[in-house]
Amino acid sequence: MDDPKQLMEEGRFEELAHDDHPLWRGLALLELRRWPQAARVFEEAPGGAQSGTLLELAGAAHWLAGEREIGVERWIAALDAEYDGPASRLKPEALLIYAGTRLGDERYVLRGTRLLKKSWKPKIQRIWPGPVAGYLLDMTDEKSFLEDGYSSPDLEARRLTSAHFWVALRKPQEAKQHYEASVAPEGAAVLEVEHHLAHGELPG
Repeated sequence: MDDPKQLMEEGRFEELAHDDHPLWRGLALLELRRWPQAARVFEEAPGGAQSGTLLELAGAAHWLAGEREIGVERWIAALDAEYDGPASRLKPEALLIYAGTRLGDERYVLRGTRLLKKSWKPKIQRIWPGPVAGYLLDMTDEKSFLEDGYSSPDLEARRLTSAHFWVALRKPQEAKQHYEASVAPEGAAVLEVEHHLAHGELPG
């Protein structure tokens, strides 16, 4: 089989859905809108219950399948899961704000905001997704949040898909254009949970 990264960049998701690694397999199933299968792959992966990234993606799969409460449960579980660095830990806290906003449940919004305030530090702001916290807490302006990018094409694709997703949440009147911008980057952007949630916010 070709390199998974190459398959992802070329949009060959049917092939990627047969990859040996559960992350690639689950991401491909998300792109193919086979959400219950994707959730199962992430949850049955070795260490899936301890991996923040896999719990985020499993939550997104359940959310997109219409099982929103289960999706939120996975994001809550991700709060105590393992991550590579302190900035990555901010993502499930932000996802609680997304869930609370979409469900009209202020409890999740307040909990996510409280946790972000507790976790946020100026040095985290320099490491993505640290700026997401700064933006949601009104410590970062929208222009710099959208425009301060990376020289690496892969990192920049991931940053853009994520940034536009959060601006869409904060600006409902402009949401459609930002969700469209969030799903526009392909390749490495598929690694971001926001890429898949943005697809779910758009018709079709």
